[in-house]
Amino acid sequence: MEEDLKNLVLGFRKHTGKTQTELASELEVPTDIETALEMGTYRQPTERLKGKIGNLVSECDENELIQIGRGYRIMDELGPDFKYYIRGLEQARGIDHEELHSQPEEEFYRIIGSVNLDEFEVVNMGRQA
Repeated sequence: MEEDLKNLVLGFRKHTGKTQTELASELEVPTDIETALEMGTYRQPTERLKGKIGNLVSECDENELIQIGRGYRIMDELGPDFKYYIRGLEQARGIDHEELHSQPEEEFYRIIGSVNLDEFEVVNMGRQA
């Protein structure tokens, strides 16, 4: 749940184009709590906060939001190695990197986040390509 929650909150924020401050305001929490939710360091969100998050995302596909959030997180975590990850996806899953780059930003990150492979193995495949 914690992993999904942090990706859900990040994915929703990216999907809606909101800032952390704007989302914190909608959730009626301080910005540092919203940031902690995205980072996965806010260990025990209250049922009330979970309910507010649920209400905000209710008109969206939660799985897609989680995938979008995970896609952004993968890019951030890999930093300069992200280019190798993209190349490695072609080796591992047959995902054409040029076609992937031609996708709208949200779809690009959703696809990245939907791949259920170890990121570092994919990076290594990309380096060898």
